[in-house]
Amino acid sequence: MDERVLIAGGGTMGAGIASIAARSGYRVVVVEPNESVVGAARERIARAAQRASSPEIVERIEFVPEVPAQSQAIVAIEAVPERAEIKRSVLERLSAAVDQTALVATNTSSLSVAELSAAVSHPERFLGLHFFNPPEAMQLIEIVPTDETNDDAIARATEFVQRLGKTGVFAADSPGFIVNRVARPYYLQSMRALAAGVASAPELDALARGVGFRMGPFELMDLIGLDVNLATTESVYERTGEERLSPVPMQQQLVTAGSLGRKTGRGFYDYREGTPERFEPEVQTGVERNADETVAILGFGSLADELAQALEARFETVHVIGNDDLLEDFDRSCTIVFDAGDGLLDRKRMLVELDGMLDPSTVIFCDAYATDIGGCASALTHPERLVGFGVLGSFAEQRCVEIVDSEEVADDTLELAQDIFESLGKGVILVEDVAGLYLGRTIGSIVNEAMVAVQEGVGDRDDIDLALQLGANYPQGPIVWGREIGGRRIARILERVAADEGPEFAPDRSLWLLDLQDEEAEAPGAAAESTLPGLTEG
Repeated sequence: MDERVLIAGGGTMGAGIASIAARSGYRVVVVEPNESVVGAARERIARAAQRASSPEIVERIEFVPEVPAQSQAIVAIEAVPERAEIKRSVLERLSAAVDQTALVATNTSSLSVAELSAAVSHPERFLGLHFFNPPEAMQLIEIVPTDETNDDAIARATEFVQRLGKTGVFAADSPGFIVNRVARPYYLQSMRALAAGVASAPELDALARGVGFRMGPFELMDLIGLDVNLATTESVYERTGEERLSPVPMQQQLVTAGSLGRKTGRGFYDYREGTPERFEPEVQTGVERNADETVAILGFGSLADELAQALEARFETVHVIGNDDLLEDFDRSCTIVFDAGDGLLDRKRMLVELDGMLDPSTVIFCDAYATDIGGCASALTHPERLVGFGVLGSFAEQRCVEIVDSEEVADDTLELAQDIFESLGKGVILVEDVAGLYLGRTIGSIVNEAMVAVQEGVGDRDDIDLALQLGANYPQGPIVWGREIGGRRIARILERVAADEGPEFAPDRSLWLLDLQDEEAEAPGAAAESTLPGLTEG
């Protein structure tokens, strides 16, 4: 006899789970009382069957209006709206309908699995199976046991996930589990940056894509639904009480106004005349080497090394000075100076010294993540020639660079900065002078949240990295990313953010672990990517 799966809820998640279960050979019964929802689910399943060239998927799925009194299902999954009272009621009926040995699971994305277990008879066979949207395409399932879940249930849940062809990671029964917890800063810091006028939503989205995100935060929130995204944030904040994870008024106002994203025609973007075209900054191609400018690079570390390599391919004359003590050898006739420092320390003292040494027409570039550009400019005789830039991790991998449009910098200095980076194949976005700019504060906060999650036992390092790659389509796991950037560099950025915006944004002490080089601290391997953008509010 075919093994059976019972699913409560025929919406987006329930229909998607039913589709992949049927594709994996199960007979599936979907409980859905709303006929219009059933109709939409049937269409979705038919399309999935056609894409998979598996017409038997449709034949293996049956819809019923209510939970049956008895079911032979070996797995029962609740996939109803994210409201605790509804889920508890459904789970009570599901657990009564199936044999006491059957596995019972909730697909909650943010509620406490342990609290929901109170509605389940024999809670030792109950856990969370958090699928991601759309279930047919997304590879990740978070497996969330409670303290009562027994080893047999965990083993059977793992086997079930594997049979579905998915990758399971274990997450503690904590607010947002792994993905919805660690991914919060991507949305929250982006909205805070937008509210502060750092750049426009299309520009911030372009910066995010420029470091490897499949979708920018604003286009992604519009796709998820601002109400769904906000509800997840509110749930995580309510359960953690952490101010850094608190909802942003801008999003609350949009939701109250009914601007929920694509599904209502307006969100951060306007969809009433179709999906707006993505903003992509321009780059230059086929640029000849420049023989007119003399470039000097001052600094030590990976940023200085990568900049030197890139600039040597673009300019005929490039001098590299790897030690501040060697300034006496500095060619004072240079026309462009890149001060990369060590990526950790404020370079105000050195920049003041350079300002006094160099011709007033010489343009000085400075790492804006480590150095307070506004504070530095106020100490210079010629602040109009100082331009802050932001390169966070690998220069070769970062397709888009932040340039600080400060009050003091001259327009022709900004034009030169834009021309140089565009000629190096990088898009340029002008941003306001705030601590951490955009990418520094956002990616730094994601890495910080991942390290906090490790320390709190939400998941181990490998599972957290894998979960964010598979469940949210991050270009790499946040802990691997943090190792690439450097724990001390991230801590420096977040210290500056905290000084401006409050101690809740301060770096966690565990960031220093990212700089360890021993075997135990080696980064886990990269994971395969999904083919669609991750909608983490599953």
